[in-house]
Amino acid sequence: MSPIESILTDTGPARSSKIAELLQARTGISPENARQRLSRVGGKIFKFPVPLLPNRENFMYLQHQRSDESFWLNFQGALRETNSVYGAAIDGLIARGGIVHIDDFAVISGAPIALKGQVASERVAKVLESAGVLKQEEIQGEQWIVLRRTELGHTDINGYRSRAITEDIILDALRDWARKMGLASYNAITVRRDISSKRMIGAFRWDLTGPSYLFPLKGSLAAPGFLMADVFSDYTMDEFSISYIIRKMQLLKGSLKHSRFLPMLVADGFTGAALKKGRSEGILLATPETIFGQTVAKGLYNLLETLKNAAAIAAANPDRLLKLIEQLKDIEGAAKNLRGVLFELISAYIAKLQGGSIEIGVSAKDPGSGTTRDIDVLRIPHKGECVAIECKGKTPGGTVGVEEIEKWLKSIPICIAYFRNEYRFKDNVVKFEIWTSGTFHPDAIALLEKEKKARTKHPIAWKDGKEVFSISSKAKEKTINKALREHFLNHPLTATI
Repeated sequence: MSPIESILTDTGPARSSKIAELLQARTGISPENARQRLSRVGGKIFKFPVPLLPNRENFMYLQHQRSDESFWLNFQGALRETNSVYGAAIDGLIARGGIVHIDDFAVISGAPIALKGQVASERVAKVLESAGVLKQEEIQGEQWIVLRRTELGHTDINGYRSRAITEDIILDALRDWARKMGLASYNAITVRRDISSKRMIGAFRWDLTGPSYLFPLKGSLAAPGFLMADVFSDYTMDEFSISYIIRKMQLLKGSLKHSRFLPMLVADGFTGAALKKGRSEGILLATPETIFGQTVAKGLYNLLETLKNAAAIAAANPDRLLKLIEQLKDIEGAAKNLRGVLFELISAYIAKLQGGSIEIGVSAKDPGSGTTRDIDVLRIPHKGECVAIECKGKTPGGTVGVEEIEKWLKSIPICIAYFRNEYRFKDNVVKFEIWTSGTFHPDAIALLEKEKKARTKHPIAWKDGKEVFSISSKAKEKTINKALREHFLNHPLTATI
């Protein structure tokens, strides 16, 4: 066994500079000779083919180590030790549950959209994809970046929606707080749901941005400073997961030398090491409780837990979300963000009243194309039949238009392919329904009627707000009836019930 093989056997996969140091210590050779030996390795010793370490340093391993968990853990350690942008991006992705919308990868990657001398965020994603660390996946017709290597962290695809809803509410609250505090221009604060190009400061994208004319942030010649923030839910940030924002700020300060900034990072919690590291870099680390108080923080926590267990709650305790809305009512935009979820829970409860079991948020993937669509509510009346229900929660007086119907109809073949590939459903009669708390536009009704006649193998049906309310009313479900009236049906000008 050669000295290099012996080192790799003892230490596991490692970067070449570390192996060189150990080689010098064990054999007494010079640094130059150590580098030459490493440059000539072959046989049982391999170099990772995709350069992810700075200065094109190699990551080396023995053939049998390639399939070990330690390979990726050591690789992650090497990326962290060298402050690699790829390591920061991986840790940022892990903090987001291993899945992020393609437009928001730039937020958590630590890389710029475009900046001279720096690897762009799009390039970071492509390189990590070629290295087998992550992949792009279509979900609900949109592109997402997903962590592939489970050795590095947990990938919670099913939980991304729960986190996204919670984070959107936190961002609404943060924007409202910043407005009230005068931290940024009132009408110029943008958040994640806004156009991504508006959330740019310099070459970097954020979850929240706003120009500020506060004296400590105001630059020369009346130029504004900037408030910026990123938000993470359901995760305690450590010193590695905050590396991406430190990298963003270091590069931002270098590229916009005459601007001043107030960067914030909001998460459920931070380790002591993260607090020390973040504060030393001038980043404000905060939790929802420290900003909004205990009541709102508890409401946000309960919301996340409710969304994670939506099916069980819809079946047994559907008024729980109503209580959460009450807890979060002071946050501007919270009710709007929760309207769709509330209608799904109500629809699931009402669907269960019709008999059978229910499932919520089923991820239906076409095994052929890899395309994924969510089934809001899946009702299984009995063995041999299932009904996939699309839910459209609307503001009072809202309507479902033709475009929404067309989008729903296009998703049906994907769902059919999913059912045919699932053992428990492959021989079932599959039906599709679309429910709304509002009404259907006349043109949408015309399209539905036309499609209903053409679809006999997989029938379609629809229910508007009055029909949904009718089922609940006949069952004398007071809590559900009240929720439908208060949040969906009654409006001073357009009351339907």
